[in-house]
Amino acid sequence: MEWLFVFVMVVILYTVIKKKNKEADFVEDDESSLAEFRITVSTSSRYSDEHKSKNKNPGKWIKPGQLEKIGNYEITGGFVYVGGRLKSIDGYNTEASLIDPTLKINGKSPDYDGEEMGYWPSYGNISPRSRAAYIDWLASDRCDPNCYIGYVFLYFYGIERRLLIDGKYADIPREEREALIGELNRLKSIYGNNRSFNGYVTSLLSHVWVLDHESEEVDGSLLVAKKNFTSVFKYLLAKRTLDGEPITAELALAWVKSHPEFSLRTPARRCENEFDQLFRIRYQQKFKAGLVISPNKTKLQLDYHPASPSLRGYQSIQLDLPDVSRLKTPVKKLMDIAESCTDELESYSRYVGKPENSRDSLAAVAFLPNELAQELDHQQFDQLREWIASKVDSLKGVVSVQSLLEHFGEQSPLKINKKEAEMLANLVEKAGFGMAPDIRFHHAKPELNGNLVLFPGGHGENFSASHTFNQVGTILRLGAMVAAIDGHVDEAEELVLENLIEHEHQLSNIEKLSLRAYLYWRLNTKVNMNGLKARLETISSRERAAVSHILVTVALADGKIDPSEIKQLEKLYTSLGLEKSMVSSDIHHLTSSKPTSPQTVGASPPKASVNEPATSEFSLNRDLLKVHEEETQGVKAVLESIFVDENVINEPEEIVQTSHVSESNIIGLDTKHLGLYEKLICKGEWSLDEVRAICEELNLMVDGAFEVINDWAFDTVDAPLIEDGSTVFIDLELVEEIRAL
Repeated sequence: MEWLFVFVMVVILYTVIKKKNKEADFVEDDESSLAEFRITVSTSSRYSDEHKSKNKNPGKWIKPGQLEKIGNYEITGGFVYVGGRLKSIDGYNTEASLIDPTLKINGKSPDYDGEEMGYWPSYGNISPRSRAAYIDWLASDRCDPNCYIGYVFLYFYGIERRLLIDGKYADIPREEREALIGELNRLKSIYGNNRSFNGYVTSLLSHVWVLDHESEEVDGSLLVAKKNFTSVFKYLLAKRTLDGEPITAELALAWVKSHPEFSLRTPARRCENEFDQLFRIRYQQKFKAGLVISPNKTKLQLDYHPASPSLRGYQSIQLDLPDVSRLKTPVKKLMDIAESCTDELESYSRYVGKPENSRDSLAAVAFLPNELAQELDHQQFDQLREWIASKVDSLKGVVSVQSLLEHFGEQSPLKINKKEAEMLANLVEKAGFGMAPDIRFHHAKPELNGNLVLFPGGHGENFSASHTFNQVGTILRLGAMVAAIDGHVDEAEELVLENLIEHEHQLSNIEKLSLRAYLYWRLNTKVNMNGLKARLETISSRERAAVSHILVTVALADGKIDPSEIKQLEKLYTSLGLEKSMVSSDIHHLTSSKPTSPQTVGASPPKASVNEPATSEFSLNRDLLKVHEEETQGVKAVLESIFVDENVINEPEEIVQTSHVSESNIIGLDTKHLGLYEKLICKGEWSLDEVRAICEELNLMVDGAFEVINDWAFDTVDAPLIEDGSTVFIDLELVEEIRAL
């Protein structure tokens, strides 16, 4: 019977304590003497009063300036409902935001962190600790950015009701409505980082604007919602369509960004401002004045989904306007523009997405589309433009690589790799100039301790080098090597190469400008023949003869070849894998040949001998490059194939192999580098020691392996995959793009 006795005693004790707690329900905690006797029988985080409030006073709206005393707190900020009786719009429950002064408040231990708050809170069913924290915030200036967002929502519920319900059935002065809207915007500026609150407050502001609007002027932030159309957007889109007016770029952008069936990819989200600006530019380029849409028959219904649980069942509004947002064909055109803009921003997005990169840096500007770079308000970029312009005007554009890098305000790289070379060329183009060598078109890159040549105008965004451009570029490279073999570039030698550019009618003006800069860079850069020999070894004897003719023709440009030049030519022939015995025969052949065709690049070559002076107007004759008509195409092919600079070849060069892997389907990496790639893409960050261990297993050098994989990534998706340092970063976004290919 002992268990029965214990059970009875527990029931009695529980009943006594429960009775005492009931008596203390409407007493402040600091006045209660029974707090120490409470026992917790539930761990629920949501508090609920066991008895309804006995307060019979009707709820009333409190305006700013009116004093309301709640417990020990004084509220003067208004914009709240206070009282004991105010029904939700369904008539069954009490208004969630209603502050009942008779309900208990635990001022000793306010729940500032909202630990006892649940979803869809109501002032009547939150805990006394939560009420204390909420009332404390209301009594303040309501500006604390660290305030628990549930209390801000509870406050928002009251404003929502006042605008939508009281505003519908009562005469609310315009000044008060404007004050309430101002308060919503103030709350948004402080707590808008919370995605949920931002969405609800934007939706309310948008809906109220449609209810109250008196003009077409609207805050652009009210046009866009996540996966949903705002009331403002649907109204303005319908109104312009009905009036036969074109859709503005702002509405077009909002249509895309809010559409429930379209998702912006990472570049558009990460670089939102740049995406928005580029979209407007591309939209106006495509539709000029704007896209015009024919009205549809479906009527516009403006739905509003309240945040407050007391407003559930709020009725939609139907207007005598077409619901254009439902149309598929017009928005598909806009989605295509959005996808194109996203593609253009991918390189920029990848760059600024790295934690160590700044979007304010000059390097970041290099990855921007040209239109965005031109409109950029960037003091450092403006200074770079001015500096380049001064060098182009005063020094024929010749500058040191170091002097250009100094404008970045950052530590110079250890060497210029493909990535750095492309970045420099892109940045100079964004500034409105061109650069030689430009690795994209000249197949060469500058050295860190070398020079480059800047020229006005640049290549332009859609420049593509022609076959003739590549062929002439090869001749210029070979000719520059010959012109410098005696340590001095004669004016006549430079002139013959310039004439080759000027009189080649298949070159465009931009190509000629680019090649002149390339030639001038070659003539002011130390000769290095690495890479040429390897390429010349693969060509036929006839093609080699064509190359040797180029060398001798340039050497003859100054009208004479003395014995020392012959020795230098012989060394050059040998270095390039040509027979040095060919030098004398080539000189004899070219000085005694007569053209069989009138097509020349300047005057016809006069006869000359080794020691016999010749006219300085000796210039390259295209016919000398084609000993026989049938070998013309072969000569052109070889000229293009060897238009590659030693600087590119000096980097670790991976022979492209086709490697089909069942899971990754990666093409272009050998087995070892493919193995490293597949290990690295497992996560976004590695310590350098971890990577070293992996490379040791695969018998790879870390730096060389990084360059091979990054060059392959550049060729595949035009961006580096690996950023090295003490921490190695892997661009996992790029990995997804590679997988998609």
